[in-house]
Amino acid sequence: MAVAFIVTILPASLCAGGCGGNDDARELKELLQQRAGAVDTLRYTCFTEDGENLYREEFELSFPDRYRYRMYENVDGSPRLVSAAEQRGDGFFRARASYNDTGALQSTESETTLRVPPLRNGGKYLGLYHMIGNADYFQSLISLMDGGSLELAAKEGIDGNSAWRLDSAQGLTPRMRLWLDMGTGLPLRKELYLGADRKVVFRFQGYEEGFSYPELPFPPDLKGLFGQDGITSQSASSDGGSLQIDLAGASFTLGFEPLVPSLENFQPAGAWWRDPSSQAIGADGRPVRFPEGFRELYLLYRDGTRQVEIRESPYDPEFGYYTMGLGTLTGAYLSQQEVFGEEAGGAIYTAALDCQEMHLVAGDLEITVTGDLSRNDFAALAAQLIRLASGH
Repeated sequence: MAVAFIVTILPASLCAGGCGGNDDARELKELLQQRAGAVDTLRYTCFTEDGENLYREEFELSFPDRYRYRMYENVDGSPRLVSAAEQRGDGFFRARASYNDTGALQSTESETTLRVPPLRNGGKYLGLYHMIGNADYFQSLISLMDGGSLELAAKEGIDGNSAWRLDSAQGLTPRMRLWLDMGTGLPLRKELYLGADRKVVFRFQGYEEGFSYPELPFPPDLKGLFGQDGITSQSASSDGGSLQIDLAGASFTLGFEPLVPSLENFQPAGAWWRDPSSQAIGADGRPVRFPEGFRELYLLYRDGTRQVEIRESPYDPEFGYYTMGLGTLTGAYLSQQEVFGEEAGGAIYTAALDCQEMHLVAGDLEITVTGDLSRNDFAALAAQLIRLASGH
């Protein structure tokens, strides 16, 4: 751990005078497009340096809806597991540990949630901000480059690898630099400049693709996870309340007629409905008050490892509510928004580093879309939803 956190000195640029011309940008975007949807399983480790705080994060992903995550803090040169998360389809698990002043494990707690729609990342869209390698990741980079938020600055050598260096556009805060492997498009290093005296450095190592994802017991045992029992140990379980539904006649259950689009190359993979009123707790700890008869519908589409998620609910201009982590990209460090034209109903498309989402109102429904689509695919889908809502 101690060696792994030493900051690597970057060599001089391999492209004298800088890069970033049209040919280089086109080459990079072609690589990202080719990689979108080409990764089925991925392992890697991210080392993070934030001042005196040092962390190691381990990821094991099977797209679209399985992953394992472990986060360690550095204590006197040794890693100590502090949190973990896992997803297996419609089940989500998270755990954390606390230690006393002597470093002994003091307590552990965990929560397992079942019957959630099988969204990527367990429904916590920004909970794992390094969710890289799926088509959404590659397409978000293309959108940020096309929109001018990320600019190709140079070809550089870093940690013995040839890399593209991307800089956030001038004037955007916080300032960001990102190095992408020239062969895979996966990140090698990311730097966030959060103030005059604070720089956070992320270094990505040990990439492995195409392995057989191990199916281990779910949820994992806390003692096996942390290696010992804490003085106190709490395990909780909850019900996400999502039920599969046959779209034929679904309007009776939902209270609205769902809009069911078609997506080129994607096949429907199921539909789930949910009454969130019994489970929703606001930031103040009190239940969220929903409009009478409020329901949510989740439509899932898949093309191999690619996945698209569509959430529909009744539109109420006096009420805004997003569940399962959707509608959270405004909290991302680097994001850009675009309003599509009249044909697409003025849908709002947001691209953030590693992920994208779209919001629109079509007829009487408020709709949120996330997934492994390109920017143009999102626009075409919005236009289709508007046509469906108008009966065309």
